[in-house]
Amino acid sequence: MSGTAEHELDLIMQHDASTPGKPGVDLLDIDRLAGELVPVRRLRVREGLAIALAMMAICGLAIGFGLGVRGDVANGVPHWMFIARSATLLGLGTAAAAAALSSASPSIGGTRRTFWTWTLAIASVFPLGAIGVWIGDVRSLDDARRFLDPQYGMQCLRMSALCAAFIGTAMTVWMKRGAPVSPNRSGWLVGLASGSLGAAAYSISCSENVVMYIGTWYTLAIASCAIAGRLIVPRVLRW
Repeated sequence: MSGTAEHELDLIMQHDASTPGKPGVDLLDIDRLAGELVPVRRLRVREGLAIALAMMAICGLAIGFGLGVRGDVANGVPHWMFIARSATLLGLGTAAAAAALSSASPSIGGTRRTFWTWTLAIASVFPLGAIGVWIGDVRSLDDARRFLDPQYGMQCLRMSALCAAFIGTAMTVWMKRGAPVSPNRSGWLVGLASGSLGAAAYSISCSENVVMYIGTWYTLAIASCAIAGRLIVPRVLRW
């Protein structure tokens, strides 16, 4: 190749390297972009779960001071039904909360947490028991009122929902920092978790030990919260 040809080739390469979109151009200034990066703290499910449980504890304390604590619990000899009810609500709420919070940090190829479905199956013993009582023992409107105690039951609904609102809000704000890939599913789980934990918080004051009462009012409270979560949470999480 002659000297003139080599000189012309050098000019062409220099022109290509200085023209945007040409092969010789580095369109991305990697060093500049890297310098603008800000470290982001990784979301940890246990931290979000700790927040949800802390909110439940705060609600439980507030209810205990405001409405009083069950007599058997205050005396240190809780009824077995209270233990079973509280353990079921706490287990379901914790499992559903873990599933909801984990959805804020999706991973490729990861398995979805489905343990909450097992706890939901266990918790279904209470509404199924209530249905059995409805069918077998309720013969009149007076029987239904005696078992359900509507005035006290409405208090259960109100207080459980109020506690659930605080817990669900805290969970949603935490999840907003992540990237939930299924907002609708997350909404159901947040509602289910907050409803269960809210009912668990109220349980410290509830003196009822009747299966029909528990299976009816607590189920209504949790189901209502789950529906509310499905309607509200996805709107907040979408980005």
